[in-house]
Amino acid sequence: MVTTATQRWTRGRGPFSLVVSGEAEGWLPSLRRIVGPQWLTAYQVDSDSQLLEVVESGLADAAVLDEAARWSVDVIHLLRMVRRVDALLPVVVVTSRNDRRLLEEAMRLAAFSVVTRPLALEELLRQIHRMMLRLDQMLRERDATP
Repeated sequence: MVTTATQRWTRGRGPFSLVVSGEAEGWLPSLRRIVGPQWLTAYQVDSDSQLLEVVESGLADAAVLDEAARWSVDVIHLLRMVRRVDALLPVVVVTSRNDRRLLEEAMRLAAFSVVTRPLALEELLRQIHRMMLRLDQMLRERDATP
């Protein structure tokens, strides 16, 4: 299931909900075929307000933020805004820049990872798999706590 800006944000069929932007949107048809709609719900966002709306709704399990998307602020500021709403949400930052300041700031804001463009399908799948494993681990730890 892919939810677009014209639809209301609702929980999809898949147990893992991913917010995508920019270059990652182009990989959604492949992700649906590889991962399957029973495992993945994708929310396409076209603006920072839509991104924050999905995060605030609690539907997102993870996000892929591409600095090349049409944000009204830079991707680091956007990550900072996401952290104010959800401090634990795994966020992959996609960038064409390869500078130390961006990497340090993203890591300081607890980005799950920073990947450089062009975003290959294999890299996106690797990041999604890692985020799913982390979510599974967090849920198991939560369930094991009395």
